[in-house]
Amino acid sequence: MRWWPLILLCACGPTLPPVPQKAAPSLPDGAGKPLAWVGKESLEIFPHAPGDQPRPSDACSTPPCTELLALIEGAQHSIDFAIYGLRGQPALLAALQAAQKRGVRVRGVVDRDAEGKNYYRDTDALVAALGTVRDDLAAERAMAARRKAFDEQPERCKGPAGFKGHVQCLAFDLGNECLIAAHASEDTVEEGGAIMHDKFFIVDGESVWTGSANISDSDIGGYGANLTLVAKSPKIARLYTREFELMYTTNRYHNEKPRERPEPPMAVGDAQVQVWFSPQDEPITRAVRPLIQQAQSRIDVAIFFLTHTGITTDLIAARRRGVDVRVIIDATGARNGYTKHELLRAAGIPVKVESFGGKMHAKAAAIDGRWVIGGSMNWTWAGEGGNDENTMIIESSRLAEQFHAWYDDLWQTVSERWAEQNPDPESWDSGAACADGIDNDFDGQADVDDPGCGPKPPPLSPLPPWKIVPKRGASCLDELDRL
Repeated sequence: MRWWPLILLCACGPTLPPVPQKAAPSLPDGAGKPLAWVGKESLEIFPHAPGDQPRPSDACSTPPCTELLALIEGAQHSIDFAIYGLRGQPALLAALQAAQKRGVRVRGVVDRDAEGKNYYRDTDALVAALGTVRDDLAAERAMAARRKAFDEQPERCKGPAGFKGHVQCLAFDLGNECLIAAHASEDTVEEGGAIMHDKFFIVDGESVWTGSANISDSDIGGYGANLTLVAKSPKIARLYTREFELMYTTNRYHNEKPRERPEPPMAVGDAQVQVWFSPQDEPITRAVRPLIQQAQSRIDVAIFFLTHTGITTDLIAARRRGVDVRVIIDATGARNGYTKHELLRAAGIPVKVESFGGKMHAKAAAIDGRWVIGGSMNWTWAGEGGNDENTMIIESSRLAEQFHAWYDDLWQTVSERWAEQNPDPESWDSGAACADGIDNDFDGQADVDDPGCGPKPPPLSPLPPWKIVPKRGASCLDELDRL
């Protein structure tokens, strides 16, 4: 994952850069032009929590999966998709093949690393079965050639003991006090990496299925918590088709895509919707952070990784002005050396770390019973600044209240114990994680082979420390020398 060299922030609002008026590249004739539309536009969200599901599932039985399957099976002309990869879900692969056989044009994009590998085991079978799937391999190899360790720079603070990665020097204003910390990864981090992390399907130029769920047994199979969005709207489909063509047709990925002015919000049923793509639209800077900064009463966040310092600044500032802020973060995300959830706790924000076997894989929030944020983007620097991602900003009291209600239920399912502690994601503390057949903490060991599932689980490695000190001057940045 990519980390930026040095971050020094206080709890003041951002200065938003102007958005350039750069012309987009020409695309093939007909690209992004929807077919004749007859019907009522709509947008629905499908928040999903795993409940008591004991393991990942290949069955296409969750609402996010059945919605996608119905779209594929009903396709008449075209299916374009951009997905991180494929694991399991044979019904979806069979439906794509059947659509192709009945004359539907099926095209796809998947992720590759610089060695040509994909994280999900069935991705190569998908590519072979369809014959019309491309990837970001050339872009990855070009980045790998430029990749290097972060340059040494003068630091405002010392790195935490035992952490080798580049140091983030952090200062947050708590009023009369300052919250200060130095964050770093356990190992040295190189700059320049990015992934094709989208998860969207465009069907017949009329409908878009997207969200946080990968096409896998664990995500769309229902073992993790995710938010899926389904838009039946040629206007939304046109924007996603344009993004797809940039990758599939012009072979532009990551920072090779041109910056453009995002289109203004558009009416889709009873909602106003704006679509943002990473990295060119900078959705955290231009969309997510302003919404948090303007929040008046309530912010509910369900997130896989939260390492973005600017968002952390905004959530702390919202808490200070009286907004009810809650965060549920993934147990693996909570083990990252740059995770900000402990700092949010220190600032008085209720944060729970999920303890079910699957992941808190959503990248979503609802704000003030009015706004919903959803899509594929983690709240990280890489999510905004390098990866291919998509984010929807939705203004709809109906959908926001639906998300808040789902969140209220989910909050209650996570024990209060995990509002103060952090469960090991591969242990008996995390639901069925020791008997689900997958590597939940990505350490190469699954179930009873993982030390966390053994008779004497080792303690979790400590996270970088933090400190609250009195504010002596005008800025908390001046307190970094007290770390």
